[in-house]
Amino acid sequence: MKKRTKIKIKKNGPTKIPENKKSDRKTEAGSMDIKRGLDLILSPGRKAFAVFLLLAVLNFLVSPAFSQTKFDFSGLVKLFLSFYASENLNGPYFYHKAGDFAFKRIESRFSLSVRVNNNVTARVRLDAFASPDALFSNKNFPETGILASAEKVEPFEISLYEAYIRVNHFLLKNLDLTVGKQRIPWGTADKLNVVDNLNPLDFANFLTFDPDYYFERRPQTAFNLEYYPLRNSKIQFVWLPERQISPLPAGFTEMLKANLAGLSSPEININRETSSLKRTNYGLRLATVIAGLDLGLTYYRGNYGCPYIQGVEAGNPLLPSTSEVYFSYPREQVLGLDFSGELKSVGWWAELARVQPEKIYAWLDNYILMAGQLIPVALRFKLMDNYYWQWVVGGDYTFSIADGFYLNAQYVHGLFDEAGFSSEARNYFGLKKGRWFGAIGDYLASKAELRLLRSDLKLSLNSIISINSNETTKTSAILYPSVEYKIHDAFYLQAGGIIAFGNQEMSKFGSFSRDRVVYLLTKVSF
Repeated sequence: MKKRTKIKIKKNGPTKIPENKKSDRKTEAGSMDIKRGLDLILSPGRKAFAVFLLLAVLNFLVSPAFSQTKFDFSGLVKLFLSFYASENLNGPYFYHKAGDFAFKRIESRFSLSVRVNNNVTARVRLDAFASPDALFSNKNFPETGILASAEKVEPFEISLYEAYIRVNHFLLKNLDLTVGKQRIPWGTADKLNVVDNLNPLDFANFLTFDPDYYFERRPQTAFNLEYYPLRNSKIQFVWLPERQISPLPAGFTEMLKANLAGLSSPEININRETSSLKRTNYGLRLATVIAGLDLGLTYYRGNYGCPYIQGVEAGNPLLPSTSEVYFSYPREQVLGLDFSGELKSVGWWAELARVQPEKIYAWLDNYILMAGQLIPVALRFKLMDNYYWQWVVGGDYTFSIADGFYLNAQYVHGLFDEAGFSSEARNYFGLKKGRWFGAIGDYLASKAELRLLRSDLKLSLNSIISINSNETTKTSAILYPSVEYKIHDAFYLQAGGIIAFGNQEMSKFGSFSRDRVVYLLTKVSF
């Protein structure tokens, strides 16, 4: 097995940057120990607040308003199992034999919707995950002693997926306020949006190949104001106190190192700025309907959801040393336009985004051999272009075949992990077009669904094709075939696979060409 390098997050001091670009950037504080956390939770101030909150809840329960409050509870229980149908002992991301389990997870969702009155509603959703022997490689059990711990053998996690309060006619008529952790979708495209900037993509679950997390985005904590000046028009302002950062998958270090093959023992450093009021994010959207055409104009000022390489300090090639590689989350401004409509039963949509990254400099500290001596060389250059474009166009139609044959197709210029890097950054860092965390590429995406047996049986095929092809990047594709059967109204059984094609070293999806996966999924909703 290959030795994997762990991500190292800097906790003290600023990242080394060029002298002319030093700033007050710091890394976020490290995690606190258990004792300190308990002391903080059980502090007198927090005890008093907890008592006050409990009294407020009890007071509400006995109030007349509670008798008018309506509660709606729903949930889902799901089992997802997947295994590898091919062998890959030297892959860039995964190591396995045919028949090895890829992922196992039991998932439960619990949602509570509350309607206090016609103007006040709330919603809470908790997601619980249990993953029996979830990590599936020898690196996960470095000491046999941890097998005595149930937490290590079967990791369990509860996450707050959503929690928000919505107040209609807040202060003014037709002014609605939603506060809390929420999903705020922007754009009209199907999943592959380029203007949906408020909610980062769930990259961690994307690589589990669970179809329920196919290009899914994570809710964020926000203050969401929506004003309706006219019946079909809306002005929306969203303030996000937290930065929008995509959850990263296990083994993410290997993906970052895919373009760093020329460095000796690269050590990954992900740097994040200290959270502060002046660096919070916000967005604005204007939406209306004109002659049956849905139009939206958006503006977002915030940060990229994925980290990008900013600096490299190469190790001395004549000495045992590591190379330090620094990644960061640059800030950006995005001006977006989205529209959609229907023409003779054919739905269509388009999105266009002009992305303006902050002016940020990158660095490369390396060595060159001259006259028998190693001479250190320091290069400084812009990381990204002044601005660049992303877009998506697509359409869908349902044919009268069997119980319905749905077809959806999209052309995408720029996926969620790509950015408009400068020519220097592409050359020095090897950021190739149409590669993971590389330059902007072009893709064809499609989805086909055939329903049979009174729609109880559904045959599906999702696909993404990278049409980028040149001397450094080759065409590749990834397919998601599946079959789903509805046994009862609330119980579903699904089986499917993930098949990738392409050059393993010179294409985006080809990096998974030897990681073919078969999965089984069951879920019941209530």
